[in-house]
Amino acid sequence: MTLETQLLTRNEAQQHEAFLLQTPDALLYHSHNYLWHLEHYLNTEIFVAVTLHENTCVGYWPIAFSISGSFGKVANSLPYYGSNGAPVILQGISSIQKEEILAALLKTVLEKVESEKCAAFTVVSNPLDAETAQWLEQNMPHDLTDDRIGQLTPLPAHETGIAEKLLQSFDDPRPRNIRKALKEGVSIRFSHTADDRDFLYAVHRENITAIGGIAKEKRFFDFLPEHFSENQYRIYIAEKDGERIAGLLLFYYNQTVEYFTPGVVEAHRNTQPTALLVYQAMLDAIEQQYTWWNWGGTWLSQGGVYDFKKKWGTRDLPYRYFTRVYDARVRETNKETLLREYPNFYVVPFGILKPV
Repeated sequence: MTLETQLLTRNEAQQHEAFLLQTPDALLYHSHNYLWHLEHYLNTEIFVAVTLHENTCVGYWPIAFSISGSFGKVANSLPYYGSNGAPVILQGISSIQKEEILAALLKTVLEKVESEKCAAFTVVSNPLDAETAQWLEQNMPHDLTDDRIGQLTPLPAHETGIAEKLLQSFDDPRPRNIRKALKEGVSIRFSHTADDRDFLYAVHRENITAIGGIAKEKRFFDFLPEHFSENQYRIYIAEKDGERIAGLLLFYYNQTVEYFTPGVVEAHRNTQPTALLVYQAMLDAIEQQYTWWNWGGTWLSQGGVYDFKKKWGTRDLPYRYFTRVYDARVRETNKETLLREYPNFYVVPFGILKPV
């Protein structure tokens, strides 16, 4: 198998988008629009290693570089809340051919990482591609791993009576939550307006701040219309008596819907608007023939988050972060320094660091 591997800019790699859309495992995070969004929002530089066979794309691997921090640059595939950026390989080829393509991509990516003198490099594997994750574990030089549980709900085919069948596929108390929201008179719509984006950002910030978390910046929401078409994302809004009480940002790519950012007005939480938002959005996605609803990754320590997602008929698809440390100083610093120096990038697992 004669292979040619090129390192392209994010914009140059757009010509290979058709390859991704023919590959069921390709997620939003591999898409040109998402990479464009990250490049703009994070003020970073993104490259894509592409392997060609007879001028046809057979392998694709995006990588982003931070602006230099106190230890130099770090590289992620990909940054920002653990975006799954691991390589995508042509479907239907033999295991031997797949390994050849992965080896060619890895060589090109590592050469770029090392030429940039990165302090650390992390790859976030794809929960839909356990075979590639296993290959990375065996062949990518790495010093550290960090485990996540990918939780995805398989979406059934559209058919008569699908609304009730979907409802019955959830575990208690989800059906009860949905029925309560309906009984309370909650209605659902979706939108792309600036006003609804601002509403979702505000309630998201309030929710995350209340539990001591780090909220997404408003710029992330403001840039959405610039980088995504209206069929690539939706903001679902729950209303009661004409008042907005919850919102949810979803992305759509290939065969998967990405559950990205929820938010609920605290005074209306018991009305269960989020449950109805998810249910209606799932029904809409089924009608559009999507096959997966991706809830994103869950830390092994996040029992409450795991249980919330599990009630929605999810499958557990574990995945890993593989980290190569080039500068030992990143092991000797603290969480606060890494968050300040490399915002939105992953450097090393916080659990190995010394407390302040």
